[in-house]
Amino acid sequence: MKRLMWVSFFCILMTFLTAQFTFLRGVANLKPMYVLNIGMDMVSMMMGYMLFVCFVIDVQKNGSDLRFLMLLLITAYIGCFTDACAWLVDGIPQLRWANILDNTVYYLCAPLEACYFWLYTMTYLKLDDKYIRLVGRVIVLGLIGPISMRIINLFTGIYFTVDASGVYQRSPMYLLSLIYAYVVMILALIGVIYQRKKLQRFQIVTFFAYAAVPLIIGGLTATMYGLSPSASVAMLIILLIYGILNVNQGREKAAADRDLMVASAIQENILPKIFPYLPDRKEFDLYATMNPAREVGGDFYDFFMVDDDRLVLVMADVSGKGIPAALFMMVSRTLIKNRALLGEDPAKILYEVNNQLCEGNKAELFVTVWLATVSLSTGEGLAVNAGHEHPVLKHKDGKFELVQYKHSPAVATMEGLKFRQHEFKLEPGDTFFVYTDGVTEAANANNVFFGEERMLEALNKDQDADPERILLNVSQSIKEYVGDAKQFDDITMLAFTYNGVN
Repeated sequence: MKRLMWVSFFCILMTFLTAQFTFLRGVANLKPMYVLNIGMDMVSMMMGYMLFVCFVIDVQKNGSDLRFLMLLLITAYIGCFTDACAWLVDGIPQLRWANILDNTVYYLCAPLEACYFWLYTMTYLKLDDKYIRLVGRVIVLGLIGPISMRIINLFTGIYFTVDASGVYQRSPMYLLSLIYAYVVMILALIGVIYQRKKLQRFQIVTFFAYAAVPLIIGGLTATMYGLSPSASVAMLIILLIYGILNVNQGREKAAADRDLMVASAIQENILPKIFPYLPDRKEFDLYATMNPAREVGGDFYDFFMVDDDRLVLVMADVSGKGIPAALFMMVSRTLIKNRALLGEDPAKILYEVNNQLCEGNKAELFVTVWLATVSLSTGEGLAVNAGHEHPVLKHKDGKFELVQYKHSPAVATMEGLKFRQHEFKLEPGDTFFVYTDGVTEAANANNVFFGEERMLEALNKDQDADPERILLNVSQSIKEYVGDAKQFDDITMLAFTYNGVN
């Protein structure tokens, strides 16, 4: 926003100054061709400002692809401004120095635009073999030549002169000033042709248009003094590049969004979400929710019967965000469930799953897991906490309190890890609550976490609430606390009440 404010001020100021200078000079005192050139330049400057605003908005999406296009746009904008000013001061002896300065900067813009166009083309099209890199180094170093010649022109007038009456005149060697820009543009076209099999047709046409149109316009006006549309044409072609390429990025984003929606639906459907679970079983009641921070999340919960008596409960949180975490989450959930269905204890389950996840884990993701098995006939159970949040327990006539004990390491951090499990016993009426760190680390606008104390307050708000109501109370408390702040982490919760055998 700061950059946008400064650029807005700069662009509006330059446009205002151009208009003010035109007013002071007087349109009636300018030749019709001068007025035409100045008008084209001012329209192009406003177009450039709007493009820059779009670039700033899109910069995070497009990243380095946009850097050289931004430099190209800024150079073209300066070219339009200096061209307009040069026409305004032409023929005024007192402003001869301004005429020389404007035209010198204007002449500098052409080689810079060509260089930035080369860099943008090669970056956007990802043309990066050894020949392209070699030519690129020659082009960048070659800028020293045209820049030096513009400075030398101040003393020799090899390209242009401004006489004592303040009138600009091209020199016989004027065409030499275009050589670098023409050569670079042609090399860029050769690079596009060289890699044409890797490119889409619209990319080839777009980059050809930017290189070819200024070349043609420059050639037509090189011997015709009085009309200078080159800067305006360059700005118009930048608009064309941005429009066509951004439309394509929009199409790609739409396709990616569609894929994310499908992935989100798949992830949502693999988590159990039919409640009440096993309504004919009166020994327990449970409820769970998962609210991802993005379209797909890395958290997951699970619950399933191993046999007629034992229920498995899982709460887990994969490191990272987005698609990689979601894929790792689905693999982790599948492996845990497959091992659990063999009837193994939680420690043994995570030992085997840990070794499997460590194989080929190049992304170096890991998952924190709280895993428990509960005997519905006795309330006895076994639990392992592999780097996960402390569970919360409420006895029948008590309050919710954290159950703190030493954790085992997270799963998929190192092969061969052994996990510590502990026994517990639930009495009828006992309830426990398990969750991911998205609950306690939900932050408000001041970046202050929701925290464990507020979580416990929400849990104890209604001590007779059933599992579904418990999760609703916590969710409402988080929303009230966070307000309009953006959710940065998945929020996943599960509540389980043991009723015992009637």
